Amino acid sequence: MNTPKISIIVPCYNAEKWVEKCLLSALEQTYENFEVIAVDNESSDSTLKILKSINNDKLKISTAKNIYPHCWDEARTVGFSMSTGKYLFTLASDDFLHKEYVSLCMKHILTDPKKIMAFQSPIRGVKEGIELSETKHFYRSFKELKETLLKKCPVNSPTVVYNRILYDEGLLKSYPGKYSGAADYDLYCSLVDRGHFIFPANKWLGYYYRWHPEQATWDMHKEPKNYDKMIQDAWREKWNH
Repeated sequence: MNTPKISIIVPCYNAEKWVEKCLLSALEQTYENFEVIAVDNESSDSTLKILKSINNDKLKISTAKNIYPHCWDEARTVGFSMSTGKYLFTLASDDFLHKEYVSLCMKHILTDPKKIMAFQSPIRGVKEGIELSETKHFYRSFKELKETLLKKCPVNSPTVVYNRILYDEGLLKSYPGKYSGAADYDLYCSLVDRGHFIFPANKWLGYYYRWHPEQATWDMHKEPKNYDKMIQDAWREKWNH
């Protein structure tokens, strides 16, 4: 059976400490039909230089303007526009993948490709080389997902895989100017609002999430605005909850 082509988008910003391992983990996937698109978001360190030093036919390199703080939206948007895959993966430049990650994700998705348009899986934390606990989200129905979205974000953003149809229909547009690094949370609400379920895997499939002081997650916690609450309030009003 022919396997559908997948694109792994790697938004990069000041990741010189980790980006080589990140990209090599993407390029060494056992899944055969794929491309990796690394997009530098105006890094001030040697990230772009490291990207250009990696010679691999499956790797494409580009750049994106850094407009919004604490987010990957500008770089990921460029990556999406360059992609040729039927399925769109994202990999943060400080994270890395088990070599079977894409194969395992696609095994789940291809059980019902017409139905599974968006898919997520657990992440396994890594800090200073030590593996930590897993973060997983599981909901049994569309109703449960929608209700949970009004309380918290039940999605591991780096692991979400999208069918290209969603991108082609303009459904993956995000609003970092309004929601900063929480823009993906709003995107998930938007997808649910349009009737798209984000299917959750009930076990870890190979995404390693690196915890470190320089990641955007910590910077978001310092923001004076509570973006999560803004998103919840907006969608609660729209959904009349």
